[in-house]
Amino acid sequence: MLERVMTLLETIKDADRSLSASELARLSGVPMASTHRILAELARTGFVDRADGAYRIGMRLWQVAVQSSYAPTLGEIARPFLEDLHAVVQMPTLLSVIERDDIVNIETLHPRGPEPTNITGPGVRLPVLVSSPGMAIVAFLPREQREAVLQNARITRFTPYTVTDRAQLRMHVDAIRRTGYAALKRWIVPESTGVAVPILDENGIASAAVSVTVPYDYAEQGDLVLALRTTARSIARAISDRAAYNDPQLALRKLMARATQTR
Repeated sequence: MLERVMTLLETIKDADRSLSASELARLSGVPMASTHRILAELARTGFVDRADGAYRIGMRLWQVAVQSSYAPTLGEIARPFLEDLHAVVQMPTLLSVIERDDIVNIETLHPRGPEPTNITGPGVRLPVLVSSPGMAIVAFLPREQREAVLQNARITRFTPYTVTDRAQLRMHVDAIRRTGYAALKRWIVPESTGVAVPILDENGIASAAVSVTVPYDYAEQGDLVLALRTTARSIARAISDRAAYNDPQLALRKLMARATQTR
């Protein structure tokens, strides 16, 4: 069974585009019935993403990759760029990833002096649809995954300003896709606004987000968004450059071995 799983993952990895189940069965030589069963389980666990009936390597597989012993963590890759951003803005600066219906903070840099109220820190989880990094990532997920989150993810009202209506949330996501950033004013803390930009892979899919917490009446949002975009692009390039040095086939085998050991 594991050999067939590895064969399908390697076929997806070697392709220059997302592949349908029938294409994967044909290219890999794995029987169609087994292909469907394996892909369903990989999609359920987040190791592959399914969008418009086609499959690509999923967020969870990359998250496991950056946590493996032979590769630096995402936080280690991103930290120099976060520090540069933080030195400029002097506000709480965060790096976050999505995990199912939560946004998980993995890096937070705090200013030395007074700062806007920021309730999150490394390891803290928040509902994905009420945080600026969460909304920034959701807006740039594959369409089917984005729709699933918008329809099913839990919504928690933190303040009177938190948007909890799913139709309105969808409008916010559409706006974020147009502008490329999320600015959620007073959604989690009345005194603060979260501004976030997604970190995109080569296919324009969000893998994480960088964000800054500012006072709710912060007046220099345009400059802040520009700085966030520069940081997000720099982190994305660093991730891509690091991946180019790794042996993808060896990485996938190690990752699947770890996955089977922990289940």
